[in-house]
Amino acid sequence: MSKLKDITGVILAGGKSRRMGQDKRYLHWQGLNLLDSVCGVMNRVFEDIVVVTAIPDYELRSLSVRFITDEIPGKGSIGGLFSGLRHSLNSYCFVVGCDMPYLNPEVIAEICRNPPADIVVVKLLQGFQPLHARYSKQCIPFLEEMIQSDNLKIQHLITDSRISSRILDETHISGIDPHLRSFINVNTPADWEFARKAQRNSPG
Repeated sequence: MSKLKDITGVILAGGKSRRMGQDKRYLHWQGLNLLDSVCGVMNRVFEDIVVVTAIPDYELRSLSVRFITDEIPGKGSIGGLFSGLRHSLNSYCFVVGCDMPYLNPEVIAEICRNPPADIVVVKLLQGFQPLHARYSKQCIPFLEEMIQSDNLKIQHLITDSRISSRILDETHISGIDPHLRSFINVNTPADWEFARKAQRNSPG
């Protein structure tokens, strides 16, 4: 796969991991810290990669990425999205959380190759997947407006009629990722055990 040169990969890695009980970035996954693993997958797709953290407290040794800190602290994922878009070298970003062990480069590329829209996001049966989605810099003023009003749900950005959104259903992805594991994220010890069990049960 050739790397996408006109989209920046953004990894949100600033959460406090309260529900996990330990820093999710350091969970051990396939011989690496989970954040290093996520960076490795994103490096297969993008030339420009930004990791957004709450504070500069993580050293990534294996890959060349740009670390930035939240421009507006304490605003969760929406603050990280705002900062990532602001620091992107490109007009579009593909944004993921740092807690997604099954990221799939082909799925990411498929979402990124969709026609122009301010947001391209997958909607599964359980809802939108805003931390596995493509955003344009056109979202920045709306994100800032939301942050200032303490409206911190990214789903509200997706449904804002002032910006264009392309919603993909799961059938758009299932041909590449039949079990939709790309969207698994780990917030709790139970989530982590589920992800590890899925890995153990994978064929080959």
